[in-house]
Amino acid sequence: MSEVSVQVSPMITVARGRFGSPAAQVLELVRAEGIVHRDELAARTGLSVATVGRAVGQLVDAGLLQERPDRSRTGAVGRPGVPVEVDGERFVSIGVHIGRRIATVALGDLTGKVIAHETLRRERGDDPDLDRLSRVAAGLLGNLPGRAPLAAGLVAPWRELGLSSEKLGAELHDLTGLDVRTADHVAAVAATEFLHRRHGTTGVTLYVYARETMGFAVAVDKGAQTEVSRVGSLTHFPTGATTSCPCGRTGCLEVTAGDEAVVAQAIAAGAISEPTIDAVYAAVGDQLVRTLLRNRARVLGQVAASVRDMVAPDRVVLVGQAFTGCSAVLDDISRAFAETTAHGDVPVSFTRFGSGIQAIAACTIGLGPVYDDPLGIVPHRVKRTVRPPVGVRPGAAEPAGA
Repeated sequence: MSEVSVQVSPMITVARGRFGSPAAQVLELVRAEGIVHRDELAARTGLSVATVGRAVGQLVDAGLLQERPDRSRTGAVGRPGVPVEVDGERFVSIGVHIGRRIATVALGDLTGKVIAHETLRRERGDDPDLDRLSRVAAGLLGNLPGRAPLAAGLVAPWRELGLSSEKLGAELHDLTGLDVRTADHVAAVAATEFLHRRHGTTGVTLYVYARETMGFAVAVDKGAQTEVSRVGSLTHFPTGATTSCPCGRTGCLEVTAGDEAVVAQAIAAGAISEPTIDAVYAAVGDQLVRTLLRNRARVLGQVAASVRDMVAPDRVVLVGQAFTGCSAVLDDISRAFAETTAHGDVPVSFTRFGSGIQAIAACTIGLGPVYDDPLGIVPHRVKRTVRPPVGVRPGAAEPAGA
């Protein structure tokens, strides 16, 4: 296996138990279903019971699966009657998300659940300090003894930040020694939403994201796999507003409804003293702030409806804190969507991840190398247990507070 695997394509392919080695197929299906018996795995994958049994044994020995004898079928005898689940206690993926103002470092278990994270402010326009971020990851690992990192995910709105995913992915690999998978921010969010909504996702799903950056992605279900592609930016989508944009036009979505725009409007109105979007949400009881947030909600709903009309999906999922940060205006978003779309009713839902979407998306992308080649990556990582902690080069002093 290659020392480093850096994915730079904007398309993410999500397999569903019918691709790769028997071990990869088994691990993915167990991740998707939870607690599963061996005969169920054989039926779902099309593999023989003997092949599934060998793969399960290898994955248990590697520490990726664990048996659940307490959930054995009544009257069952021997290991074939004992179901298995993903072992969430031993290994982790490291997720790094780079935004315009904030960087997030997180650790996720093998089911994709975030178990630790930290956010750091960053100056807009500055190059990401991956050395610092890898040291933060070392600190998080230090607080979770017994956990071993298998791979890392690096996610950002690359084009909008003017950054190279290939270059930074290789740099993060050099700092950590881990296989690194990179992905566009919106595509990663869409893939994460899909993976955690395994059932009822047939057809085409449109994901619209809004926070500091704006964009959309389309997931097309092809049966055994789903492609998350057609990633597009909505930063300069016209809204009809009069706000000037650095691009030279007026009314672009980001300067009308992005977090920074809303904060600036609230400060200018004297409604908040702290320049953060959380301060805006906390002041929703103020009539001026509530009107500001309702106006943004209507803009977001209208834009999401316009994208829906262009894509014609089977369902729409609204993602990002601009959509989910203030529950008081969710109805305004839904109402504006329904009033704007020209193609009738379509199921519309809001992400379940809320403010944690950046962390979970980066950790989920980091699981790619694990699920692609589970038995290949575990020995590769275990052999390197003598390596200094992540983010600490040989001979370097331990970072303060790590």
